[in-house]
Amino acid sequence: MISHVTAAAFWGLYDKWPRLIDVTVPVEAGRKIDGIRCRRCRYPLEEEITLRYDVACTTVARTLVDLAGIWGTASLRRAVEQAAFRKSLDVDALDIAIQNAKRRRGMRILRAIADDWRTKDGQLPDVRSPFEALALPQLIRRGLPRPETNVRIVLDGEVIEVDFLWAEQRLVVETDGGGTHETPVAFQRDRHRDQLLVAAGYRVMRATWDQVQQDLEGVVDRISRALKG
Repeated sequence: MISHVTAAAFWGLYDKWPRLIDVTVPVEAGRKIDGIRCRRCRYPLEEEITLRYDVACTTVARTLVDLAGIWGTASLRRAVEQAAFRKSLDVDALDIAIQNAKRRRGMRILRAIADDWRTKDGQLPDVRSPFEALALPQLIRRGLPRPETNVRIVLDGEVIEVDFLWAEQRLVVETDGGGTHETPVAFQRDRHRDQLLVAAGYRVMRATWDQVQQDLEGVVDRISRALKG
């Protein structure tokens, strides 16, 4: 079945198609096939196998386990973030897959990454943008309070949805992505939203997508200072 990096590309956890197709095989025997890379590890359990585009493939949880054995921490963390962004990250299923993996390489690191996505109620945070997927784990790792995500606030009869909200600290964080936020209409709309929020007593911080990509640490640091201020 499809596994490892190819499965990651199938699930949208990785944005490049690998040169070789990764498959996990149940036995050592068999001839080599050009373009196919056989991964000989513990064969997936029945619950770790699913169909993706009508092709047998490892589940997201099992795929992350397989990636943990061949990828570094940064790449593995990005894969988990993408799973969260695509609504395919199931922390409970990942815990089971890690437990089934026993002593496979990378399990300690994968478990630590998964810890960033644990919530008291067991519900995965509502992550709808790459910014949220990137920033939320960093905020949690710093020991900062977990924000509400994609929250709707009614102000002056208008419904405003914000990316991050810390209600107790009265702090709102928004990201300006490309495309829709770059038009004159969007600019005016965002300023109007900011005015409503400030008039209601909220502090508003905005980060551009370029800032997130080039200086995520700095963006998170400024959010941290705002929360503590």
